[in-house]
Amino acid sequence: KGQSTPLSQTISYKVIEMADIWKILTTILFKICPTPLDVGTDIWNGVDFIVNDSPIWGAMCLGLTMVPGIVEGVTVFVRERTWIGFLFCVIYCLFGWIIMPLRTVKGFCKSLRNPPQPGHPKTEDEVKSHDLKFLEANTESMGQVVLNVSILMISGLQEKKFLFPGDLQLLSLSISFIMIIKSAGEQHFFRRTPYYPPSFGESFLVSIVLCPDIIFRVLALPLVCIYLRWLSIAPIVAILCLNYYGAGKRAGKCGLTFREDRLSTAAMSVISPSVYIDQQSDNDDKLASPTIQRDYYSWNRKTLVGVLFPSLILVAILVNTTFVDEFGPLCQILSLPGCSPLTITVDQFNYILLPLVILSGLFTLVHQFLSNTAFLARPMRYEEQIVKDNNGDYITQNAQNKLCQALLCAAGDIMGTAE
Repeated sequence: KGQSTPLSQTISYKVIEMADIWKILTTILFKICPTPLDVGTDIWNGVDFIVNDSPIWGAMCLGLTMVPGIVEGVTVFVRERTWIGFLFCVIYCLFGWIIMPLRTVKGFCKSLRNPPQPGHPKTEDEVKSHDLKFLEANTESMGQVVLNVSILMISGLQEKKFLFPGDLQLLSLSISFIMIIKSAGEQHFFRRTPYYPPSFGESFLVSIVLCPDIIFRVLALPLVCIYLRWLSIAPIVAILCLNYYGAGKRAGKCGLTFREDRLSTAAMSVISPSVYIDQQSDNDDKLASPTIQRDYYSWNRKTLVGVLFPSLILVAILVNTTFVDEFGPLCQILSLPGCSPLTITVDQFNYILLPLVILSGLFTLVHQFLSNTAFLARPMRYEEQIVKDNNGDYITQNAQNKLCQALLCAAGDIMGTAE
């Protein structure tokens, strides 16, 4: 008391304080807020459709908000097969749209009080919050994006709510799209072993790298669903089957061991390249996650382009055939619309929309071919290497992403994890 604090120590305290403030702000803005905000805007958008005499669109928007709860409830019941599991399933099917966002927020709020540390095992709340957020992004958000893009193509923009026509539609669509790309970036790092929580910059860079894949799928899937109608089931089933095969162990390629992980990965990677490894999964899969992700991302990109491109060619043929002969036998047999969606003319489809989708798909392939270059590969790589430092201590080194180099671990703990 009575002594002055050195200037260097004061600056050090301020730097630490600013780093903590930045971490708190990013956690609140990018982990806690997105899920309830996404669900809230989707519900608002659905109610607005119903109020404005579009009950079918509104019912579909509201129904999609219940999908994550149904998936979570049915999964728990199938796993446990007890009366408690059945009750859990019923509650989540009815009220999961409000329970899951609250559970996600609760887990991330706890992580603010006890931030994850390098090398420490992930807490149950942290794992559950991330899994629920990943499930919500790849079910509800994916469905909302495809549905809202389809609505824009078919019915156009709704009435103005705040600033311009369709502002609520575009707000809901934008938040759902952000949820998808953000979840893909976070999922890429979540299963690395030993665990090191990704920084905001790391997950943001991966989200940017994966953005071309998501844009292509967001544009292509609505077109296929709108024009092919019930025939769109065929390419979607083909994508799921090929994803499931690609997620497994193939000749000369790493893959997932458990069937449940392959099923989850196949379903969750329709809209974005993602690999899902459950917390109770084979430890070898966790240690090999960088190689599994690299092999599966390549397979997933080629699968989506290989299935959607022929579907888009078929759509283009049917659209132009429909306009040549509006009531031709082809349209009647396939139950296709007599014309293109109300807000899109055939010229707009042929000269704007279709070329845009094809270019985005080709860019996805170019991105895949360039994935080994330093510019694109650096944000995606996080292979941990167990090495000795100058003092002879074992450390987990993450050179590519310049992660923390001061993570000291006992040799027995590290080798036990590797075994």
